[in-house]
Amino acid sequence: GVEKLVFAIDSRGGKLAIRGWREIVNVTPLEAVRALESFCGAFLYTHIETEGMLKGIPLEPVMQLRQATKNQLIAAGGISSDQEIEQLHQMGVDAVVGMALYLGKLKLPDTIPISN
Repeated sequence: GVEKLVFAIDSRGGKLAIRGWREIVNVTPLEAVRALESFCGAFLYTHIETEGMLKGIPLEPVMQLRQATKNQLIAAGGISSDQEIEQLHQMGVDAVVGMALYLGKLKLPDTIPISN
């Protein structure tokens, strides 16, 4: 069913980016989440401006999306510290930390207890 679907909400400049982030459309992530919520079980929100930069993800847009949906919310885009993962966890948001793990900024054994 729809609960198994995850929709990607990729954002640049507060608008949705589509087609591999090459095209920006005049729809906000918040508008997209509200329109699509009943068609999926989760959203993967990527803040493109900070993706891969290891400088942190802005929490305000993530909080706005968290407040807009009951669906699972996963955030990506520069998440780089255990503290940041904990902040997201407190908001009820899961985190993608690929680059931080790959470059050794986060260590997996240290990060796992936060997610439990």
